Amino acid sequence: MKLNMQLKALIAKNDTTVAQVARATKISSKTIYQWLNGQSPRNLDQVKKVAVHFNVTLDYLAFGDEQKQQNPITDFKDEINAGFFEVILRKVNKT
Repeated sequence: MKLNMQLKALIAKNDTTVAQVARATKISSKTIYQWLNGQSPRNLDQVKKVAVHFNVTLDYLAFGDEQKQQNPITDFKDEINAGFFEVILRKVNKT
């Protein structure tokens, strides 16, 4: 995991402090410092909150993966607008 390196870089890049990140994410400063010192997180939800705070993907924060998240709707936007797709809605009976 590259969490500690990515987190250090994001904190520096955004000119913020651990205390500010802790307040914004409702995660204790102690927990964030533990991550910065290389301890693996115990709660993935907390890591996700930090990723959302810095507007990065969870993959980027945890692994340094810079690929952007794929959004199938925007990937097919031109085809959808050109009428190449048909959307069918039907009621599903619950049994």
